[in-house]
Parts: sequence; C-alpha cells; structure tokens
Amino acid sequence: MASEPDCNYFPRNCVWELTLRCNLRCIHCGSSAGRARDDELTVGECLEVADQLLALGCQQATLIGGEVLLFKGWERVARRLWDGGCGVNIITNGLPVDDDQIRRMQHARLGNVGVSIDGLEDNHNRIRNTKHAFARAVEAIKRLRREDISVGVVTSLLNFNVDDLEPLYELLVSLDVEIWQLQIANAMGNLAGKGDMLLDTAKVPQLTRFIAEKRAQGDMLVYAGDDIGYYDENELDLRGSPGALSAWQGCQAGLLVVGIDSVGNVKGCESLYDDSFIEGNLRQESLADIWFREGAFAYNREFDASQLEGACKGCDKGALCRAGCRGLCHFATGSMFNNPFCCYPGQPGAGNS
Repeated sequence: MASEPDCNYFPRNCVWELTLRCNLRCIHCGSSAGRARDDELTVGECLEVADQLLALGCQQATLIGGEVLLFKGWERVARRLWDGGCGVNIITNGLPVDDDQIRRMQHARLGNVGVSIDGLEDNHNRIRNTKHAFARAVEAIKRLRREDISVGVVTSLLNFNVDDLEPLYELLVSLDVEIWQLQIANAMGNLAGKGDMLLDTAKVPQLTRFIAEKRAQGDMLVYAGDDIGYYDENELDLRGSPGALSAWQGCQAGLLVVGIDSVGNVKGCESLYDDSFIEGNLRQESLADIWFREGAFAYNREFDASQLEGACKGCDKGALCRAGCRGLCHFATGSMFNNPFCCYPGQPGAGNS
C-alpha cells in the first residue's frame, strides 16, 4: 500500500465523468461521447468512490458526462458527497432538464448547475449537431432559475464562435446566469485532426481582455479556464474570487485535482483524455493507493523547469507557470511542456507569431 505521509497533495477538486452516454454528438467533444462504456461503475460502486473522495478531503466535485443526467442515480452520488461536506455541481447540455430532473437536483443540494452554451444560436447548434440545442439550453436555464437553482454556463471556444462572446454575455446576464467559464476547446476526441476549427492563438489576447473587462463590470462572474492566459497584462484579473487578484500557479492535475472516468480510471484531470495518463483503476485499487503511490502524476509532482520545450523553454515565468494547462499542451503539440496558446509577451499566443 502506498504511503500517505510522504505526499503533500490531496484531491481537493474532483471532476468525475459518471457516464459516456450522451444524447448529442458535438463536434468538439473531447471524449467522443455517445454510447455508454461497457461496464461503467454502478451507483453502488460510485457511492463507495464518493466515500473514498471524502476520506481524502475532497472539497468540490463536478459531475459530468457524456450527459450526466442520463446516468440513473447521479443525484444519489451527488447527495452522498454533499452529506459528507463536499460541494457538488454538474455540467449538462440542458436537453434532459425536466420536472423530474429538477427534483433530483434539489435533492442533491447542488451548488450550481452548469449548462454548456457554445455561442449564439447558429454556432451553438452547429457545434451541437442539432437545430434545437440552443433553444433547449436556454429554456433549461430559465426553468432552473424559476426554481431558484444557481446556474453557471460553460463555453468552449473555437475559431468560429469567439466573435459571439459580446452578445452572448448580454444574453447570459439577461437570463440571470451567475457564473460564466470560458475555455479553449482542445484538439482531442471529435476535434482531433481538425486544426482549422481550433482557436487561432492570435485571438487569445482579445479573449483575456474580454474576460478582464467583463469581470470588472460585475454583472456576472466570468472566469478564465485553466487553458487561457498566463501572465499577459490581464493575468491578475482572469481568475479567483470577485475583487481579488489571482495569478496562475501551474497545472494542479495530480496535485490538488483528480479526474475519474465512468469505468473507474483515475487521472490527474479529465482534460487529459488519453489512456497514457491513467494512473490506476478504482476496481483494482483504492483511490488512496493510487493517489499516494510513489511516482504517481510525475508530470506535475516531479516537474522541473528543464523539461520546458518550444516557446516555453527559457521563459522567465517557466518555473511558476509550468507551461500552463497540461491537456492543452499535450493535444496541441504532443508535449506536456510546450504551450502555443501562451499570452505572455513575446510568446506565440501573444499575437507575435
């Protein structure tokens, strides 16, 4: 059994994919969701995993899919975590939200419900591969707010939807959305090999300016995802609590973050959607044994600035930034330590290449 005392990290945040089953076939889906995996964890097994997360001090869990609401018993898992003192939210495409799911959300005591909206109607429907996706997502938000359920929105950015941000902001404010997270879509899953759709690195400074400006307005809390920014002039205004300055401190996968997939595989983060990042399986070992194993999550726990490559090599922020988001690096360049989307002045994402 691995030794806990030698490890200085704990899984404070967990992103947990309960099922790969989904009712949409989105062009940017990193997990290529659709059909459930064979032999996904049962509700009973999930409850045991929830207890293990609680025992290791998990403070916040995000339950995802596929489409998480298609996992029968998701609310039991969420409530087990909440009863143990862990905050819980979910991310849904909004289509399954009905009176029954509202009751389940209320039982689960969710901190908020995240609804994925990837642009205005035309672009959202294009990304989601159905003409009704946008209307259904908006109706889900209205329904949730009528029930006084806190709503956040998650937007994944591609090259063709980034210009929707300003009008989308106005729409979300009018819908009484409380939190909006922006993130860059990674070249994985359904988006692998489709470089023409990926966000142009030259547009990233425009994105950081937008986030900083909207956070200053204060109509809605806007967050940069972990794959945006890194030490340009807006860095201190991209993350953290309202009114507080916060700077990127490096990828936290395997340090304070853990990812779990629907068959019990454990990774440092669910954005590392590649089998090479699997550290172990919860049907074979406990979460504690996987988490505390010597040599686990070595890409972060044993990081050294000498590993930096490409545009990140020799950067004076390299030891602190650690090349930003591991997933973005890996799927964009094949290296975990080379980030072409960086906004630090002089780097490619700063618009200088």
